[in-house]
Amino acid sequence: MRRQPTILKVRLFSNDLEAIFKRRPNRFLIIAEHEGKELSCHCPNPGRLIEFFGFRGSDIPGIKVILEKRDRTDKNAGKAKTAYTAVGLYYRDAVTKRNAVVPLFSSRANKAAELLILKEIIPGLVEIKAEYTIGDSRFDFCCTDNKGRRHLVEVKACSLIEYGTAMFPDAPSERALKHLEELAALSRRGYVCHVLFVIVHGKPLVFVPNLHTDSALAAGLSRFGRAGGPTRGKQVMIHAALLALDKSGGAVLVSPSVPVDLRHGKLAESNSGCYLIVLELPKTTEIETGGLGKIPFKSGWYVYAGSAKKNLTQRINRHLRKIRKQKHWHLDYLTPFAKTVKALPIVSYRNLECKLAKELLLLGGKPVTNSAGTGFGSSDCKNRCPAHLYYFEVSPLTDQHFVEMIFRYRHREALIT
Repeated sequence: MRRQPTILKVRLFSNDLEAIFKRRPNRFLIIAEHEGKELSCHCPNPGRLIEFFGFRGSDIPGIKVILEKRDRTDKNAGKAKTAYTAVGLYYRDAVTKRNAVVPLFSSRANKAAELLILKEIIPGLVEIKAEYTIGDSRFDFCCTDNKGRRHLVEVKACSLIEYGTAMFPDAPSERALKHLEELAALSRRGYVCHVLFVIVHGKPLVFVPNLHTDSALAAGLSRFGRAGGPTRGKQVMIHAALLALDKSGGAVLVSPSVPVDLRHGKLAESNSGCYLIVLELPKTTEIETGGLGKIPFKSGWYVYAGSAKKNLTQRINRHLRKIRKQKHWHLDYLTPFAKTVKALPIVSYRNLECKLAKELLLLGGKPVTNSAGTGFGSSDCKNRCPAHLYYFEVSPLTDQHFVEMIFRYRHREALIT
């Protein structure tokens, strides 16, 4: 009888307690509830993690988190004020309806890379050295193959997987860009250089650099990186591997070679696309709005859909500024009265402004118009949108359907040419 091959499993965390997520006061702290008692837990992942917890300050409670007791004797724990670390969670994909265990301890992806993945992406691997230093820089691994070639490997954990597309990072990462540029330079000194994205859940069809949250890194990966084989002028090999975890923290390698798509570098550099501006108006106010005249705005939340063929970042930053600007767009009249203003960029090939406005209507938003019925922000709209500004009684940032809509546009709609 033929024996089944042994599947190697690596333990990335211990499941000491399970609790319900309540809120995330800052990047490194999670408040969870267990048996009616609130627990303060260390969060080892400083990313935004919007798909799991919602937007910072507009948390969406309810997801089940996995807690690991902190080792107070561990030098890395220091004088820890929390007894637990939130090391994982249970996530149900909105599209595929699949359940998955997602690890939150991003630094432990290196352990999985060392034991499960490096031998798959480096043929003839004979030696692995962790935390390898060259000059002022330290890389996750320096490996040697059976031909004596040295390979530098930088590992990044990727937990943002939506609509069949894995993306990294979920927040700007100057450190990742710095490492990429250093690897490109070291490749010219004889090193074989790699960036390995360890995808920690789901069944993604492709990995794409996240041009919506870090266009500089996305452009850099396209400029310096090669995926799937040699490409002229490309110095760094880009890999994506997929893990699956169980609730006890055991990880297995599902695939060492998830397809990598680096074709959107020029789009990342173009600084063009669409955006949503979310504003909170603390009290009912009548506002003079340029050519639209006076409009009564009820207290509550407003979402504006806009676009920019160029200078997308500059346009968004201008909208976020409440003072020291000449009033040009309808939105300029509203932002000075807002308590909070938040921007959600979507770098895209097509102008999705009107599609986004329609989505806001479908989510229950009420179009804002003047007394004559002219829509706010849509007076020159060729698609005859009722408005490009929509009113919500409660924050849409706490609406799971709104969050899913953002990911649908970033992970799918924006990449369609």
